[in-house]
Amino acid sequence: MRKIILASLFLILVLPFSAQAHTTLTASTPAEGEVIKEMLEEVQLTFGTTIEQGSTMVLQGEDKTYEFEGLEVAGDMMSGTIAEELPNGAYSVQWKIIGADGHPIEGEIPFAIDIKTIEEPVVENEGTADEEPAVEEEGTAAEEPVVEEQTNEQAAAGGEEESNALVMVLIVAAGLLVVAGLFTLFKKKQ
Repeated sequence: MRKIILASLFLILVLPFSAQAHTTLTASTPAEGEVIKEMLEEVQLTFGTTIEQGSTMVLQGEDKTYEFEGLEVAGDMMSGTIAEELPNGAYSVQWKIIGADGHPIEGEIPFAIDIKTIEEPVVENEGTADEEPAVEEEGTAAEEPVVEEQTNEQAAAGGEEESNALVMVLIVAAGLLVVAGLFTLFKKKQ
Protein backbone atom coordinates (compact mmCIF):
# COMPACT_ATOMS: atom_id res chain seq x y z
CA MET A 1 0.00 0.00 0.00
CA ARG A 2 2.86 2.36 0.81
CA LYS A 3 4.38 1.73 -2.62
CA ILE A 4 1.13 2.72 -4.32
CA ILE A 5 0.88 5.94 -2.34
CA LEU A 6 4.51 6.79 -3.07
CA ALA A 7 4.05 6.00 -6.78
CA SER A 8 0.91 8.18 -6.87
CA LEU A 9 2.71 11.10 -5.22
CA PHE A 10 5.62 10.71 -7.61
CA LEU A 11 3.30 10.79 -10.65
CA ILE A 12 1.37 13.78 -9.33
CA LEU A 13 4.59 15.73 -8.76
CA VAL A 14 6.43 14.73 -11.96
CA LEU A 15 3.65 14.88 -14.58
CA PRO A 16 2.94 18.64 -14.33
CA PHE A 17 6.58 19.43 -15.12
CA SER A 18 6.75 17.10 -18.11
CA ALA A 19 3.46 18.44 -19.50
CA GLN A 20 4.74 22.02 -19.38
CA ALA A 21 8.02 21.29 -21.15
CA HIS A 22 6.82 22.81 -24.44
CA THR A 23 9.02 25.11 -26.47
CA THR A 24 8.33 28.82 -26.04
CA LEU A 25 9.24 31.92 -28.03
CA THR A 26 11.99 33.81 -26.16
CA ALA A 27 12.80 36.67 -28.55
CA SER A 28 11.77 38.11 -31.90
CA THR A 29 12.80 40.77 -34.39
CA PRO A 30 10.55 42.68 -34.73
CA ALA A 31 9.38 42.54 -31.12
CA GLU A 32 5.72 42.19 -30.19
CA GLY A 33 3.93 45.55 -30.52
CA GLU A 34 6.97 47.29 -32.03
CA VAL A 35 6.48 50.09 -34.55
CA ILE A 36 9.14 49.74 -37.28
CA LYS A 37 10.47 53.05 -38.65
CA GLU A 38 12.80 51.57 -41.32
CA MET A 39 12.38 49.08 -44.14
CA LEU A 40 12.02 45.57 -42.69
CA GLU A 41 14.25 43.07 -44.50
CA GLU A 42 14.30 40.06 -42.17
CA VAL A 43 12.22 38.47 -39.40
CA GLN A 44 14.02 36.41 -36.78
CA LEU A 45 12.45 34.25 -34.04
CA THR A 46 14.33 32.60 -31.16
CA PHE A 47 12.80 29.76 -29.13
CA GLY A 48 13.59 28.19 -25.74
CA THR A 49 14.87 24.92 -27.23
CA THR A 50 15.81 23.42 -30.57
CA ILE A 51 13.04 23.46 -33.18
CA GLU A 52 12.58 20.90 -35.92
CA GLN A 53 12.69 21.26 -39.71
CA GLY A 54 9.21 21.75 -41.11
CA SER A 55 8.56 24.74 -38.86
CA THR A 56 7.11 27.69 -40.81
CA MET A 57 6.06 31.32 -40.57
CA VAL A 58 4.24 33.83 -42.77
CA LEU A 59 3.77 37.58 -42.59
CA GLN A 60 0.12 38.62 -42.51
CA GLY A 61 -0.63 42.20 -43.56
CA GLU A 62 -3.94 44.03 -43.43
CA ASP A 63 -4.85 42.98 -46.98
CA LYS A 64 -2.22 40.46 -48.03
CA THR A 65 -0.15 37.51 -46.84
CA TYR A 66 3.57 37.72 -47.58
CA GLU A 67 5.68 34.57 -47.90
CA PHE A 68 9.25 34.64 -46.66
CA GLU A 69 12.08 34.12 -49.08
CA GLY A 70 14.88 31.93 -47.79
CA LEU A 71 13.12 30.61 -44.68
CA GLU A 72 15.80 29.02 -42.50
CA VAL A 73 15.53 26.85 -39.37
CA ALA A 74 18.75 26.34 -37.42
CA GLY A 75 18.95 25.22 -33.81
CA ASP A 76 16.62 27.36 -31.74
CA MET A 77 16.19 30.06 -34.42
CA MET A 78 13.96 30.56 -37.43
CA SER A 79 14.53 33.45 -39.83
CA GLY A 80 13.11 34.60 -43.12
CA THR A 81 13.97 37.31 -45.63
CA ILE A 82 11.25 39.62 -46.92
CA ALA A 83 11.42 39.89 -50.71
CA GLU A 84 9.43 43.11 -51.16
CA GLU A 85 9.09 46.49 -49.50
CA LEU A 86 6.15 46.53 -47.11
CA PRO A 87 3.72 49.46 -47.00
CA ASN A 88 2.86 51.22 -43.73
CA GLY A 89 0.26 49.38 -41.66
CA ALA A 90 -0.34 46.62 -39.13
CA TYR A 91 1.24 43.18 -39.56
CA SER A 92 1.67 39.96 -37.65
CA VAL A 93 4.21 37.17 -37.99
CA GLN A 94 2.26 33.92 -37.74
CA TRP A 95 4.52 31.01 -36.83
CA LYS A 96 4.05 27.27 -36.49
CA ILE A 97 6.88 25.17 -35.12
CA ILE A 98 7.59 21.61 -34.12
CA GLY A 99 9.44 21.66 -30.81
CA ALA A 100 12.18 19.29 -29.78
CA ASP A 101 9.55 17.41 -27.77
CA GLY A 102 7.62 16.77 -31.02
CA HIS A 103 4.64 18.96 -30.11
CA PRO A 104 3.39 21.47 -32.70
CA ILE A 105 3.07 24.98 -31.31
CA GLU A 106 1.86 28.15 -32.99
CA GLY A 107 1.62 31.83 -32.22
CA GLU A 108 1.78 35.30 -33.67
CA ILE A 109 3.72 38.49 -33.14
CA PRO A 110 1.85 41.71 -33.96
CA PHE A 111 3.78 44.81 -35.02
CA ALA A 112 3.34 47.85 -37.26
CA ILE A 113 5.34 49.63 -39.94
CA ASP A 114 5.29 53.45 -40.02
CA ILE A 115 8.02 54.72 -42.35
CA LYS A 116 8.09 58.44 -43.02
CA THR A 117 9.13 59.18 -46.60
CA ILE A 118 11.53 62.03 -47.35
CA GLU A 119 9.70 62.91 -50.55
CA GLU A 120 6.78 64.54 -48.69
CA PRO A 121 6.53 68.22 -49.70
CA VAL A 122 7.20 70.81 -47.03
CA VAL A 123 4.61 73.59 -47.03
CA GLU A 124 5.66 76.87 -45.35
CA ASN A 125 2.33 78.69 -45.28
CA GLU A 126 -0.95 78.21 -43.38
CA GLY A 127 -1.15 74.66 -44.77
CA THR A 128 1.56 73.57 -42.30
CA ALA A 129 -0.83 73.76 -39.37
CA ASP A 130 -3.35 71.66 -41.31
CA GLU A 131 -0.80 68.97 -42.12
CA GLU A 132 0.35 68.32 -38.54
CA PRO A 133 -2.96 66.79 -37.40
CA ALA A 134 -2.89 64.57 -40.49
CA VAL A 135 0.50 63.20 -39.40
CA GLU A 136 -0.84 62.59 -35.88
CA GLU A 137 -3.89 60.82 -37.29
CA GLU A 138 -1.64 58.71 -39.48
CA GLY A 139 0.44 57.66 -36.44
CA THR A 140 -2.71 56.89 -34.48
CA ALA A 141 -4.13 54.81 -37.31
CA ALA A 142 -0.96 52.73 -37.43
CA GLU A 143 -1.02 52.12 -33.68
CA GLU A 144 -4.69 51.17 -33.35
CA PRO A 145 -4.43 47.88 -35.29
CA VAL A 146 -1.42 46.93 -33.17
CA VAL A 147 -3.48 47.30 -30.01
CA GLU A 148 -6.22 45.21 -31.62
CA GLU A 149 -3.67 42.58 -32.67
CA GLN A 150 -2.22 42.50 -29.14
CA THR A 151 -5.70 41.81 -27.81
CA ASN A 152 -5.99 38.91 -30.27
CA GLU A 153 -2.57 37.66 -29.14
CA GLN A 154 -3.64 37.82 -25.50
CA ALA A 155 -6.82 35.90 -26.37
CA ALA A 156 -4.74 33.27 -28.18
CA ALA A 157 -2.41 32.99 -25.18
CA GLY A 158 -5.43 32.54 -22.91
CA GLY A 159 -6.74 29.80 -25.19
CA GLU A 160 -3.34 28.10 -25.13
CA GLU A 161 -3.28 28.23 -21.31
CA GLU A 162 -6.76 26.68 -21.21
CA SER A 163 -5.58 23.97 -23.61
CA ASN A 164 -2.51 23.29 -21.45
CA ALA A 165 -4.72 23.09 -18.34
CA LEU A 166 -6.99 20.56 -20.08
CA VAL A 167 -4.00 18.45 -21.11
CA MET A 168 -2.71 18.63 -17.54
CA VAL A 169 -6.05 17.42 -16.14
CA LEU A 170 -6.18 14.56 -18.64
CA ILE A 171 -2.64 13.48 -17.80
CA VAL A 172 -3.31 13.56 -14.06
CA ALA A 173 -6.56 11.61 -14.60
CA ALA A 174 -4.70 9.01 -16.66
CA GLY A 175 -2.06 8.77 -13.94
CA LEU A 176 -4.72 8.23 -11.31
CA LEU A 177 -6.32 5.51 -13.44
CA VAL A 178 -2.96 3.77 -13.76
CA VAL A 179 -2.45 3.99 -9.99
CA ALA A 180 -5.97 2.65 -9.37
CA GLY A 181 -5.28 -0.21 -11.79
CA LEU A 182 -2.00 -1.04 -10.05
CA PHE A 183 -3.74 -0.91 -6.69
CA THR A 184 -6.42 -3.33 -7.91
CA LEU A 185 -3.76 -5.63 -9.36
CA PHE A 186 -1.76 -5.70 -6.12
CA LYS A 187 -4.89 -6.29 -4.11
CA LYS A 188 -5.85 -9.29 -6.30
CA LYS A 189 -2.38 -10.82 -5.79
CA GLN A 190 -2.83 -10.74 -2.03
